[in-house]
Amino acid sequence: MDLAQLRTFIRVADSGSFTRAAEQSYLTQPAVSQQIKRLELELGQELLRREGKRIRTSYAGEVLLEYAHRITALADEAAACLADLAGGENGRVSLAAIGTTTVYVLPDILYRFRMDHPGIQIVLRTWGAEEIETLVEAGDVDLGIVGSHISTAGFTTIPLFNDTVIPVVHPGHPLAAVGEARLADLAKEPLILFGGWKNWTEYVMSIFHEIRVEPRADLQVDSIEAVKRMVGLGLGFTIIPAIAAEEEIENGQLVGLRLTDIRPVERQIMLIYREGRRLSPAARLLVDAVVTRCQEMGREDKSPRVLPPSPSAPGDRR
Repeated sequence: MDLAQLRTFIRVADSGSFTRAAEQSYLTQPAVSQQIKRLELELGQELLRREGKRIRTSYAGEVLLEYAHRITALADEAAACLADLAGGENGRVSLAAIGTTTVYVLPDILYRFRMDHPGIQIVLRTWGAEEIETLVEAGDVDLGIVGSHISTAGFTTIPLFNDTVIPVVHPGHPLAAVGEARLADLAKEPLILFGGWKNWTEYVMSIFHEIRVEPRADLQVDSIEAVKRMVGLGLGFTIIPAIAAEEEIENGQLVGLRLTDIRPVERQIMLIYREGRRLSPAARLLVDAVVTRCQEMGREDKSPRVLPPSPSAPGDRR
């Protein structure tokens, strides 16, 4: 059982096709079939079964597939680490981050990092927090950036910054001049929901459920920029990470409200990687750059200007 066989097995199992696996491996289909046959003979188990036109894994194949992903990920990790050690500031780091961080935080950090470390390639992917957990756990990416509203058991976590989640309305809204509102009252108005990621939608709904109200989720849009534009046109309000509306609030295009019937809603943005994983030198350089810049952001205190919280507001989300 060697790495080439395991990689071929993974491609066949994941694609459900010898033909597609051959294309991905730059091999002929007979060569792929021979690798799988040798692997099955060596292990004494049937690993793949043909069901109609699709190839599916047997129970033994499912067991092997889990280990094969881990083995190949560790092999890639070892190779990348040794390449970094041999070449100094060279290498490749993969990072998966939630959408708001990708759009509003990482561009400046990655620009500075590229200037300081031109030999390191960064691969950035945008996913929801649950998907990022899966990618990091499987070793498909080196690092992840998620919000604290999801479980991070089994990961090493590094706090980056606190992000306040606020209601946002258009400047002509009756509450815009007041700067504050009751969540229970807002729930009666049309809610424009950012529905790009399931766990974010559930998180926003849980804020309303905490005070036992059901919002009027009239619109659900997959683009956070589209959500802000719709709010700016007066189609409704939204609940959004403050960092995502910072520029529009500063420019007067949107107005952030303070909630008076619950405490300020905050989540911590965290960097995660698989517990026990040895990070490559290039990955450690990126971690240091992200942490340093986020600390600078905290000291700059660029949070949107909303009225300070009332000390008598009931409830607590901390």
